[in-house]
Amino acid sequence: MRNCVLPDKLLYDVERDLWAGIEADGSVAMGLTDVGQTRAGQIQVVSFTRRAQGGPVRRGDSVAVIESAKWVGPVTSPVEGVVVGRNEALLGRPRLINLDPYERGWIVRIRPGEAEEDGAWSEGWARGAAAMERYAAKMALPFRSVAGVDEDFWCVHCNEWEV
Repeated sequence: MRNCVLPDKLLYDVERDLWAGIEADGSVAMGLTDVGQTRAGQIQVVSFTRRAQGGPVRRGDSVAVIESAKWVGPVTSPVEGVVVGRNEALLGRPRLINLDPYERGWIVRIRPGEAEEDGAWSEGWARGAAAMERYAAKMALPFRSVAGVDEDFWCVHCNEWEV
């Protein structure tokens, strides 16, 4: 979709431009989608909140803050549980989110709490064709930058950034 990648194996919160994947150990890895990193532009800073230090989180708690030249915003937990990992590499190289959002650019991993283990947290998230349809509708709308300017999407895939 407009050169952005949306792997079928992941779940997507299109509204917040987040992806989530269930790991072999049952934890939920999450990060910013390819569309989200494209909308944000070059990621300049990633900082983790106190909640991302390994403690409990509720659904909607901020676990990180991402800053780019065009955007500053929180990354919120999709699930209630305990943070079991955070991507320390992002502190020194935040552009990994731009370069490889689904592998090296993951942000946190959360072990769902007992009430969330059955996957109920993913209600409202989309996968595959449904995610593509939701993103097509979202991308048809103008993107207003923090400067108040309507812009087209800019894509690292099209601009030959070094991986």
